Amino acid sequence: MTVTNTQGTALPEVHVEVLGTSDRSGDTSSTGQLSLTAMQAGTYRLRFSGDEVVTFEKEVVLRAGQIADLDVALNIAETAPEPPPPAPAAPQPATPAAAPVGPVGEPRTLSIVEMIERELIGGNQPRRDSIVSCSGNARSTLVQLNQDQAERLYDTADVTYYVIAGEGTAKMNGRDSALVAGTFVSVPRGTPHSLARRGRRPLIMLTTVSGTPCEEAR
Repeated sequence: MTVTNTQGTALPEVHVEVLGTSDRSGDTSSTGQLSLTAMQAGTYRLRFSGDEVVTFEKEVVLRAGQIADLDVALNIAETAPEPPPPAPAAPQPATPAAAPVGPVGEPRTLSIVEMIERELIGGNQPRRDSIVSCSGNARSTLVQLNQDQAERLYDTADVTYYVIAGEGTAKMNGRDSALVAGTFVSVPRGTPHSLARRGRRPLIMLTTVSGTPCEEAR
């Protein structure tokens, strides 16, 4: 989602709360953007708040397999006169803030081949995601594609794809790369990329998102 004022200027540090099937929250970046992943289909109530904006709420319906792009324009709050500055205090050593870490997951050992046989995507289903593991700041997912996927961007997470079966293409920075069984793709954070299936069979990949608490990865 992209948050701006009524003149179209990006608004950073706007707090966004998402209430619904999958509760999420976060703050917009310096470009006014916030990406929320691993959202389940359903109806959500979004609440935008901050010191410099008028609180705003909006209802959004998210459909299965959809990547929803949302543009929100907020009104700027009227500010009271600033109080006189306090007397200077002695400087304190800066303490770096700890990065958020997701919950520790359970140890797992499983057969990816058996998982594919059990959860093979249907012919009319555009995409199917099956969780393989989730712990701390890493989440692994079995992704099956029957349709091309829209371009996506992870601001704070690195992504890898390992092709298990099928054929396709990966586009990064405007360049297409062929995907076949055994291909490994690494996408650094902040790199726009998209995936497309080629041929008649589903494109099946093992995907790992790291750098973001696993309950927020996708």
